[in-house]
Amino acid sequence: MGTLLMQMGLETGEAPESWLFKEPEKVEQAHRDYAEAGSDIIQTNTFGATPAKLAAAGLEGQCEILNARAMELARSASGGKTLVAGNIGPTGKLFPPMGTATEDELFTEFRTQAEALASGGADLLNIETMFDLREAICAVRAANATGLVVFTSMTFDKLKRGHFTMVGDRIGSSLTALRNAGAQVVGLNCSVTPATMLSMIQEARECFDGSIIAQPNAGDPQQSPDGIEYDVDPVSFAAYLLDMVEAGADVVGGCCGSTPDFIRETRKALDNRG
Repeated sequence: MGTLLMQMGLETGEAPESWLFKEPEKVEQAHRDYAEAGSDIIQTNTFGATPAKLAAAGLEGQCEILNARAMELARSASGGKTLVAGNIGPTGKLFPPMGTATEDELFTEFRTQAEALASGGADLLNIETMFDLREAICAVRAANATGLVVFTSMTFDKLKRGHFTMVGDRIGSSLTALRNAGAQVVGLNCSVTPATMLSMIQEARECFDGSIIAQPNAGDPQQSPDGIEYDVDPVSFAAYLLDMVEAGADVVGGCCGSTPDFIRETRKALDNRG
């Protein structure tokens, strides 16, 4: 979503959620482009729509109205042909020793957003790009309170000693903890190329028997005269996602850089597999 809105003119540093009222036609068109490309699930433009994240973007006090508006636009664009997931990202607050956040504080943040998305008509809630297991579990608990299906993904990096989040959480133990907290589908998104995520899915499947989601970036970001571009093309991206399915991923999609062309090729590859 962020990639597509930036292509449509979203300025660097501008909150994507500000476009829910400023440029609603463009947000709805982005949703429609993904739906028409073959997505089974489209996501609301609410990655940064917890109260704390909105306040940091100059949108304080608008959590309920922005999440409701986001759901309205996504529902309209879906035409009833796709599921609509309420998208939830990190709050931007950190636990000690890096920050002062508490579990109760973050649970309240996520509960406010999750309830707004559920009230707006979400089919499910998709928590993404979590880098601290403690925050992810707070989000899962809050999302579970709505009674909706909950997807939860964390972002891992490849280090010499294995795959870890930036605060040191491992893949296998993280996925197990998220499932135990109540998430029905758990997995990985963002930060890495499709090739690296494939190895992460292989590791995850060796130690985790639940449903897994995989959403890699469209390669490594590269600076170009037109801005940031990613170095994996849609056909190659689709082939990697097909490999992830073969390796045990149950749900696949794209993160940064993955435009509707990437989803279209993935849809084609999945539909044509033997």
